[in-house]
Amino acid sequence: EEYDAPPPPMSYRLVFLNGNSHLPADESGMLMVNTVALVTMLCYGLIYFLSLYSQFHAQKQYHLITVVFAAAYLLQVGSVLCEISHLRAFANDGKGLRWRHTWLALDFASGLLQSVSELIISVLLIALAFGWTLGLKSQQPLAGLAGYLLEGLHRPARLFRGLKSPSVWLLLGIGGSQFLLQVVGRRYEEDFNHFHDHESWPGKALLGIRLGLCLVFGLALRRSLRLERQLEIASFLRRLCAYGVSWFLCLPLLVLIASVLPPYRRHQWVAGGSILLQAVALALLSRLFLSSSEFYSISSLAHLGFSLESAGMASASRVRGKLCVD
Repeated sequence: EEYDAPPPPMSYRLVFLNGNSHLPADESGMLMVNTVALVTMLCYGLIYFLSLYSQFHAQKQYHLITVVFAAAYLLQVGSVLCEISHLRAFANDGKGLRWRHTWLALDFASGLLQSVSELIISVLLIALAFGWTLGLKSQQPLAGLAGYLLEGLHRPARLFRGLKSPSVWLLLGIGGSQFLLQVVGRRYEEDFNHFHDHESWPGKALLGIRLGLCLVFGLALRRSLRLERQLEIASFLRRLCAYGVSWFLCLPLLVLIASVLPPYRRHQWVAGGSILLQAVALALLSRLFLSSSEFYSISSLAHLGFSLESAGMASASRVRGKLCVD
């Protein structure tokens, strides 16, 4: 039997689920990993910063190094919180909070905040390698172009010169490059040949920047160890070398190992590993700034409350003298 009329239009919607969730296999477990990391960092941070505040209350003075560390810590907490929000949205609607679906791109914000936190830790490690707070002979000015560009990493007080400091321009250049690489890297999210952020060329470029900072860290430590003869300081610098090099190289090693894992496990390995790595690095660094640490006893932090070089803030006399930068 034939009908002259065409068949009625049909509309349908296919929904593919991984169990009861929209999260794909390579994101399986990542919501739990990030949640545990967030709760742990919030609890540890509350206890730690209360201890730090009690030190400040007794000394009436705080050090720039603790302010820099606090910024890195808070940025990492913000990164994990943004990633949790993205994953929860992804599990519910299969889209998440990405640029192509919303202006509230918390997935991108998470990666960006973690990159800034990692850059701050890199700068902190390099400054410590140069002898910041330790009053070393290696704190004498560097010569040549390297000294011109790295003066703010060598002596972070110089960063208060703002845009007059070449190091500020250097850091802005590195930060801007990381931002652009993060943006370009988002184009590869739907490429089935890429399973995590560091398999694309922007991701590899980000690793290259990290390795370059590792090289600067190693050269700074070599210079400090060559010039200094104090046993306590030399012992600290050797431990700093072990911890710092491990931190710089762990992410590239995670990416390298991921290449031999099943494709659906690579994102979990790299993303979960980088979150764990950053949390451990922050926890280890935080111990340096407590009065019970060996570093505290041999650094200028032990003399807080006395006459120290401070960041001159002429327009804010209430703060003047409270921020030590030596």
